[in-house]
Amino acid sequence: MSNINIELKGYSKEVIDRMVEENYVKTKTEAIRLALFEFDQMHGLTDDELYSAAAEKILKDIKSGNEKVHAFTLRK
Repeated sequence: MSNINIELKGYSKEVIDRMVEENYVKTKTEAIRLALFEFDQMHGLTDDELYSAAAEKILKDIKSGNEKVHAFTLRK
């Protein structure tokens, strides 16, 4: 996995900050990952095999306790 530094300003920064503030994610990095995932789900850029492998890894991490999850309620 590669590392990059991204400087966010304006609208993008506000969206990422709100995702963290509203507890959709714990970190800004998770917010970016979630946004990329959602974009891919909407536009089908990757193969289903890649999605399946990623989902399998996430479920394995949750079961082992390496990845924590929490429920949230959507405010209107």
